[in-house]
Amino acid sequence: MSWLRRLSRDRSASYKEETPMPNRPSSFADHQSPPYKDTQYASTYNSQDRLQSYRPTTAPSQDPQQYNALPIQRPQESSGNPTARNTPPLTQAPDPLTRAFNEAVKPYLEKIDRLQAEIEDKNLDIQQLEDERADMHAWIDKRGLRADVPASIAAAMNSDSTSAETLAHHLDRKMTILNHDLHRLQDSLSSHLPTSTFTATLATLLPAIESLSILPHGASLAFELLIKLGGNLNSHGGEEGYNNDGDIASRAEFYSRLDETMVEVVRRRLEHPDEEDPLWMVGRDVKRLEKTGGYLRTKIGLQAYFPRSLDVMRYEVKRGEMGVNGRGGGGNVSPQ
Repeated sequence: MSWLRRLSRDRSASYKEETPMPNRPSSFADHQSPPYKDTQYASTYNSQDRLQSYRPTTAPSQDPQQYNALPIQRPQESSGNPTARNTPPLTQAPDPLTRAFNEAVKPYLEKIDRLQAEIEDKNLDIQQLEDERADMHAWIDKRGLRADVPASIAAAMNSDSTSAETLAHHLDRKMTILNHDLHRLQDSLSSHLPTSTFTATLATLLPAIESLSILPHGASLAFELLIKLGGNLNSHGGEEGYNNDGDIASRAEFYSRLDETMVEVVRRRLEHPDEEDPLWMVGRDVKRLEKTGGYLRTKIGLQAYFPRSLDVMRYEVKRGEMGVNGRGGGGNVSPQ
């Protein structure tokens, strides 16, 4: 048995020389070591060789891009987390220059807001004034006083598209009222009322008729009102008034003023025909005026009844008969 113990000691000594024993903890070294067995470590294939067999044959790559191959998933790009989607992005604090700019323009922005509020208040005031003006115009039209309003108010009222028809209606109504008042005045007097009183009263309507002829669609309406105004004068006066030299002179002067206004109305009507007066029968109106003039010449000795107006209208009729872009003898309007 001695030779077996010697052989075991030799084999253990040779193994210790080849493979060092690992260091044990100091705490374990203080206690008694377990009995040693010579079969715990193999002599042909040690633990270091076994660990070496599991190591990779090539060294790991040192390229830092290898670890950045996969993209980094940001919180806002995550589709599975609703909290990450609803989280607002963090805003960077403004730099000193931006903060200074905001502080500088802040008073101006406040002033702009204040001015906008003032503009809104002014717009409300303007709308209220326009409503009041519309109510005032409606009140004037309801009472037929448009022909008597001042020029500033008339200019505002005539901006309406139907202002010509409304003004003509009011003028006709006022003419009728004046005619009735003159008749009542004549009936209340025992003596003859001078013609100059009639002409002075009726002449107050001429400026309003001139203003009517300037409005759109107003020339034809002014033409008829002038003829009616002359007819109202012819309805006044008795036999003694017709032969009075003063009455004859007043009547002639009034018709002269009517003729001056009528010339402008006729020219404006011929130069600017409107859509509501496309077929002005000039020849028919010439015959109507000539017939009335002949009656007045015989009845009261009036020698001139719209003489210049008739000349302009006859000339237009001749142009139409000659085919020179005018009104024909039958009164039809040629294409303009």
